[in-house]
Amino acid sequence: MAELRKDPVSGNWCVVGYTIIKRSSLGICPFCPGNENLTPPTIKEIKNEDGTWAVRCFPASNPIFIIEAQENKRGEGIYDKMDNVGAHEIIVENPNHSKTMSGFTEKEFRYIVDLYSDRIADLKKDRRLKYILVFKNHGELAGSYIFHPHSHVLATPIIPQRLELELYNSHIHYAKKDRCLLCDIISQELRQNKRVVSINNNFLAFCPFASRFPFEVWILPRYHSADFESLTEEEKKIDFINILASIMKRIERLTNAYTIVIHTSPNMKKTPWQEDDITVDDYFHWHIEILPRDLRYSKYKREDEFYVIPTTPEESASMLRSERV
Repeated sequence: MAELRKDPVSGNWCVVGYTIIKRSSLGICPFCPGNENLTPPTIKEIKNEDGTWAVRCFPASNPIFIIEAQENKRGEGIYDKMDNVGAHEIIVENPNHSKTMSGFTEKEFRYIVDLYSDRIADLKKDRRLKYILVFKNHGELAGSYIFHPHSHVLATPIIPQRLELELYNSHIHYAKKDRCLLCDIISQELRQNKRVVSINNNFLAFCPFASRFPFEVWILPRYHSADFESLTEEEKKIDFINILASIMKRIERLTNAYTIVIHTSPNMKKTPWQEDDITVDDYFHWHIEILPRDLRYSKYKREDEFYVIPTTPEESASMLRSERV
């Protein structure tokens, strides 16, 4: 059984012992309409006017995190570990197998945004789950081997390392200046206008000052908001869909592989290391990160996701010892 283990040096959590199940090579896409029997039962779907599904969500067939598991926190000397409690869901974004985000209509984007928000809000009801990570990998360089457009929803009992760093630095900035860090970044980007890609009344898209990848783009609300799932106001939703659609058309002209990650607030009002009365809502600012991939840069790790390995360190050490040199 897979479990979470904490690296005491970096503080990062890793999933070890996860069994990778090889997919059938018959060429049948489990996400296409008519093949619903190849996936677990639907959790939530949004239907077209004709009654067919437009977007559907279901549990992953081979989940990294399992809702039925218990935390079972325990120690092994200096080391901490726990069971892989959580959830792993798949959102199929479109019935069309070959359609990519650059070709989605406004209505299709709306369905996706609504289902993302629904799943985040629903999973946050489980107080065992500290963070809901929504991400999309497109193309083999980004780690996706099913072309059909889809996203992952991971609900985890810990906060991913990059999100924890964002929370920490945003909190420090707010504690010193009584202002949101990303609100200040938005103000500077608008003032300098050197890295801005697109802008409308409610959203800004720009290439971050210390980008990790060529053509990396962040999309942020120009107003302060901590929760992606709070994007319910019609005017703001339309502005978000329009800027996301515009950016994805540009990104897909430059690369055939990318990752999109939603950075929303954790499932808590205060982080464990906080000693003041400032809340996460005060200092965290939700945003979307779009990370294009190519052969030169795809080897570098994304800290917003987890290291997941099928072989435990104990098994690896045993196998290495048995190798003759």
